[in-house]
Amino acid sequence: MGELQEFLSEMDSVFYWGICLILVFPIIMLILSEVTYVAGKKDAHLKKPLKTFKNFILPLVALVILLTQILNFERGSLYIKIIETIVWVLVINSGLSLFTHIFLKQGKRSLFKSGVPQLFMDIFRVFMVLCGGAIILSTVWNQNLTGLVTALGLGSFVIGLALQDTLGNLFSGIALVYEKPFSVGDFIKVDDQTGKVTEMNWRAVHMQTRQKELLVMPHMMIAQASILNYSKPARIVRLQREMGFSYSDAPNRVKEALMETCLNTPGILHDPLPEVKTVNYADSAIVYELEFAINDFNFREEISDELMSRLWYTARRYNFTIPFPQRTIHYAETAPTPHQENEQHLEKSLESLPNYLPIKYEKAKDLQEGSQMLYYGKNETIFSQGDSSGRIFVLTKGRVELYAKGSDGKDVLINSLEEGDFFGEVALLSKRKSSMTAKAATDIEVMVVLQNEVMDMVSENPALAFKMGEVMENRKKMLKKSLEKK
Repeated sequence: MGELQEFLSEMDSVFYWGICLILVFPIIMLILSEVTYVAGKKDAHLKKPLKTFKNFILPLVALVILLTQILNFERGSLYIKIIETIVWVLVINSGLSLFTHIFLKQGKRSLFKSGVPQLFMDIFRVFMVLCGGAIILSTVWNQNLTGLVTALGLGSFVIGLALQDTLGNLFSGIALVYEKPFSVGDFIKVDDQTGKVTEMNWRAVHMQTRQKELLVMPHMMIAQASILNYSKPARIVRLQREMGFSYSDAPNRVKEALMETCLNTPGILHDPLPEVKTVNYADSAIVYELEFAINDFNFREEISDELMSRLWYTARRYNFTIPFPQRTIHYAETAPTPHQENEQHLEKSLESLPNYLPIKYEKAKDLQEGSQMLYYGKNETIFSQGDSSGRIFVLTKGRVELYAKGSDGKDVLINSLEEGDFFGEVALLSKRKSSMTAKAATDIEVMVVLQNEVMDMVSENPALAFKMGEVMENRKKMLKKSLEKK
């Protein structure tokens, strides 16, 4: 009788497990299919672990139930243990993927909005895999882990000595992540190496240098070095450049010219303002330091190049001398000074003036006292819309473009001037502010004639007055037409 009851009990158990596999398992599969579809539409990263659970884990669990509860396979058999091991491995892998994505990944859907450093994520994954392996050995294969833990404790000393540098890099990396002296995307300098931080892993920091080379620096090396972060506390970086000018050039005048050049150089910030300081009276020059701010350290060399190039044009424009670094005494009585060279060049330009304007050669020579030669580099502004220049410019070399502000506030190209053309006549003759901005399209030389000389010429020369009036009227029409198109 007892055997019969036991048999009936076993039959009931088989019946119940069979009902679960026939009815409950398909329902769970159907629900999981819908959950996977909906979750995959909202977040593609959730789709893979859910599909793994639906397509592999759940069927393998059903197979274990079928073999052990219905077909009466022993739980301790090798086949059952292999299947259970596979199930545990898939569960740990899928669970780790879900946990990492939901809690640790950077992004809007992460529960930790600031993100977790890659180094901590790597350590967390290794720890979870070790814990999962221990669970599999203990629950599935019935292994006693006490002996394993004891062996690891005894061997830890040997392992520590063998992995001394590796562990040093690991713990130095943890200290760097905790202290956060820099982040991915920052520009830093470690000893003599400068670059942009692109990655931080458990062993080293990866940096991209100015030459687009990959520099890998171990954490131990960084922990023992001085770190200069160009991106913190703010991404604004201050740079210094030195320039020397002759002792004959007045410092205040030089500093005004250098300040003007800094403010007109693209990439140099106006807030904070650049600073120009006299720093040294050297053997051959007075040395000035230009300190200016930029908001992108990556373009420091391009901005410095543009500034240093423009300084040459500034020196020519203001008749400054950039002396050679030397200590020997030079006797140069026969060599003309920059001012004398400028006067000679002005004289030659005035001789060619009758070729461009209806004036006589004798009248052109009379303009020398009230005229001067100026030099501008490409993209430099000669005067801006709204300025009252009180001068007329005759282009003797290069090309100039005239712009005006459109209704959207952007510059609209009105006209392009070539050698022999003049400009600035609107502000001069109409005594109004300039209606256009003049920019050097190439390196240029211009002859500047002051207001009094121009007005005297116009009053004495009707042909010149007619010519200037005609040009001014044509440019007004071009200005109106260009702005209407815009």
